[in-house]
Amino acid sequence: MSWKLTFLAVTGCALVGMLMGGLFGFGGGMMTPDFFRHLIPWRDVEPVGLATFLGATAGVLLGGGLGCFAVLVQFALQWRKNPQLAPGGFKSGEADAG
Repeated sequence: MSWKLTFLAVTGCALVGMLMGGLFGFGGGMMTPDFFRHLIPWRDVEPVGLATFLGATAGVLLGGGLGCFAVLVQFALQWRKNPQLAPGGFKSGEADAG
């Protein structure tokens, strides 16, 4: 997997996570605005806006983490398929010649 594909996979997962988290936060803020009023120390912030922001922020972090995990799984599967991709350039189990 090239660096370009790795970057696109992690960025895409983070953006999708932001979208889903923001929608989830917006829905939660619309259904239960009184719950988020207890979390806001400032009175001039709208509860729905805070819920949307917190959901989108958590979505970026979790989506990016999921994208990184997907890249690691892809690397492990390719490594098992072709052991020459192992770090060091030799097959696992062989001694380093020099």
